[in-house]
Amino acid sequence: MANVVMMLVDPDSFQRLLSMKPLDLFIGMEKQELRHHRPDPIRSLHRPFSVDVEGDLLDAWDASTGKAVQSIMEIKPIEAKSLTIHALCKWASTAEWNSWDARAYLYLEPYVTTSIDLDNLLRPGLWKEFASSLSSFSRGEYVDSVTRDWIARRDELGASTESGQDPYLLSTMSAHRSNSSDLYDISKSIREDKPKIMLGIEQTPACDWTLDGTLVSDIRGMV
Repeated sequence: MANVVMMLVDPDSFQRLLSMKPLDLFIGMEKQELRHHRPDPIRSLHRPFSVDVEGDLLDAWDASTGKAVQSIMEIKPIEAKSLTIHALCKWASTAEWNSWDARAYLYLEPYVTTSIDLDNLLRPGLWKEFASSLSSFSRGEYVDSVTRDWIARRDELGASTESGQDPYLLSTMSAHRSNSSDLYDISKSIREDKPKIMLGIEQTPACDWTLDGTLVSDIRGMV
């Protein structure tokens, strides 16, 4: 199964980073001087740790050639530029959410008209439709709806719904409730804050990720 990762990227923070000269950016990251420029995270949600992203950016700097360039868009080779932009998205993120693609059906399918497949899970339009749909739910309503749907699907498969017969039942239910609660916060941010949405599959190259539907490798300037 593919592990789909979605990040919400603060557009103002991202644009400020893109406007920096590469040398200033990488020196600032090396000295840990830019941490106060990260946007505030969405409360209770995970996002990439500063020290990890700083390491990613320094790796991108080491992989680049022609370090006197004046713009991030001039970084070469394309792999180093993609690594840089991917890391800047993580630096400007306010939240990260990930899920196996099979589990995402449970969280999304009943609330959208778009078909749920791996391709669509990697398109921002699906997430915006989902966020719009959840505006009519309270957090408790959505979390309870996901839980009931999960139990019903287990019933259809003939799986036990008794914790005594399935030692993982309660922990799995807790994970689904936690994941759906986080998604509720993410949907609210998509509606209210209008972030950029970065999507990709864990462990795939940076160039294959997208930001608002544009491949990271194809970003040519301010987006």
